[in-house]
Amino acid sequence: MTEKVTESIKFLMSEIKRLLKKEKEGTITKSEIETLKSLKNFLGKN
Repeated sequence: MTEKVTESIKFLMSEIKRLLKKEKEGTITKSEIETLKSLKNFLGKN
């Protein structure tokens, strides 16, 4: 169980990093922006 939680958190963090990189490059889509906002809110990174 703990391993699955750890993997999920690692995935979420890597997804945030990927989306932040796309945002910085200016190649992010509207749906990715919404996903990034949701992930930031979920993880408390406003």
